[in-house]
Amino acid sequence: MKESPVASDLRDHRFAVSGASGFIGRHLTSLLHERGAQVIMLRRPGSPTAPFTSIRSHVIDFSDSKACAASLRRLKPTHVIHLAGFANSDRSVDSIARSLDVNLTASMKLILGAMDAIPDSRVVVSGTLETSNPWEDPVEVGSPYGISKAMLEVLTGGLHRLYGANLINARLGMVYGPDDPNEHRLVPCVVSAFLRGTAPVLSSGRRRCDWIYVSDVAEALVEAALIKKAAQPEIDIGTGQLISIRRVAEVIRGHLGTTIQPVYSDELDRPNEQERAADAEQTFRLSGWRARVSLTEGISRTVAWHRRQRAEDPHSETMPSPGAGRAPRMRPSL
Repeated sequence: MKESPVASDLRDHRFAVSGASGFIGRHLTSLLHERGAQVIMLRRPGSPTAPFTSIRSHVIDFSDSKACAASLRRLKPTHVIHLAGFANSDRSVDSIARSLDVNLTASMKLILGAMDAIPDSRVVVSGTLETSNPWEDPVEVGSPYGISKAMLEVLTGGLHRLYGANLINARLGMVYGPDDPNEHRLVPCVVSAFLRGTAPVLSSGRRRCDWIYVSDVAEALVEAALIKKAAQPEIDIGTGQLISIRRVAEVIRGHLGTTIQPVYSDELDRPNEQERAADAEQTFRLSGWRARVSLTEGISRTVAWHRRQRAEDPHSETMPSPGAGRAPRMRPSL
């Protein structure tokens, strides 16, 4: 299969996107908008509106599969990309119920509604490489978030295998890039600390992740939605390479040209952290998609975006000369 970027003309496609105002969602809707697709933002009552005024917004009840079916039957999307969820690295018991409620139960209602109302339309749901593939290996998870995503993958795989549901679970690597609204995630946290002239305080930094640039993720999600016939209901979205947190922090430091050193602490390591790379070759065989942005290039773009944001903000602090102090002790979210 020939390697190529995402389809350039999507004028005949109608995408319904949940989580469009989130990090990945805003990049995805921007890509769809540029390619001429019709885009409908699916959102909960009271949630933020679409990042582009030309994108239609529709309030949907994710707690009721019949209500979801009624909405989708009315909207008639050719593709649904479900990104809305509870993405949190919290390991507390209290976060289990929230993770399951948002990432599993609400997703199930939307999926069942789609199976009823638009069975021929592809539904792509966002999974994660932070859990093993429960259809191939023993289940390994490192957080309540991972538990909910593993259970979602069992659900999507089961519905595909039992009923031929038109589903794909996109197992995402560690997504990073510009315009991330969650300043506590590792990359924006480290960039911001260096720009303030403070040392980011991190875990030991030994954990390795498959870091994938957000524009690559947006393209991959569209390609997953466009696969003519899904032979299997799972696809990995990543580079296929594992890179440590320390290495990412050093690449950021190099692009900023600072001599400030991150502070690494073994005490901030979480138990049972997962290290899992995407099967990039299998993804290419299934979809023709391959990550195109290297870590160095992706970090360069991300740092440049943060610098522009600070330059446009008259209240932001300028980056002081090397040797400034240490940031407050914290654990950035992954």
